[in-house]
Amino acid sequence: MNITESKSSFCKLGVHIQTWLFLVLAVLLLSGCKTVPIQDRNFAESSGFWEQDENMGVRFHRNAGASDAVIGTLYASGKNVLLNGDQVKVSAPVKNNAFISSGMQSGARIEFKVSDSTCSIRIDRFNAGKAYADTSSCLHDIETLHARIQAQNAVLQINVSQQQTSIMVLSGTVEVMTREDTGQFVVVRADQKITVTPDAIGQPHALAPDEIWQRMRWREDFQLYKTVVDWRKVVAGVAIVALVAVAILFGKGRGGGHSHGFPRHR
Repeated sequence: MNITESKSSFCKLGVHIQTWLFLVLAVLLLSGCKTVPIQDRNFAESSGFWEQDENMGVRFHRNAGASDAVIGTLYASGKNVLLNGDQVKVSAPVKNNAFISSGMQSGARIEFKVSDSTCSIRIDRFNAGKAYADTSSCLHDIETLHARIQAQNAVLQINVSQQQTSIMVLSGTVEVMTREDTGQFVVVRADQKITVTPDAIGQPHALAPDEIWQRMRWREDFQLYKTVVDWRKVVAGVAIVALVAVAILFGKGRGGGHSHGFPRHR
């Protein structure tokens, strides 16, 4: 084998090694993924989050956002969480105008994507069920079967039945109005609750500490998970692959300069 053929063979081997390394690295990244529980469910980015109980559904709109823009991430608990009719097992990106439903023995959490100070999210088709929301710096305009709620920099829980909407404010202040008459509203402050029926809106009442705990127990009934990359496992795998690749190239380099067979005589 002459020098030109040796270089060509070595280059071809290099291309194959690169392809092989790319495939192995892709496999390592996939194998390094693991599912872990969401530990602190009372924290999210500056645009806030929304959690909903079983047997309910809502639709999410981000104002001034394209119809296909991703507005957040959905985390599912249970086998009956649907995003626009498709089952979600662990998590999925949420696009603008998405409808999310959580069926029997299932719950969902939506963490909204970070946005600027003009962020505004509208939530509607909320006709039954319980929800917990941290609006953070993003204005939330929530429409239930009976009420319209506007909240920003507030934490609240909403319980909707066929007869009424009950709103419990844990921090901040929210504005509550009936769905039919949005011209007048009632301000509800932290540690207060209010009830809205199809015909009237009540007055805020103070919440007792044990009442807050009792009303929020439903959040403990389901566990949420997210997928993360175990970088220690990936780095260890990459190191092994790199050693193997070096050994192959070094072995080929040593063997490439030698001819094979007996010399030919004239």
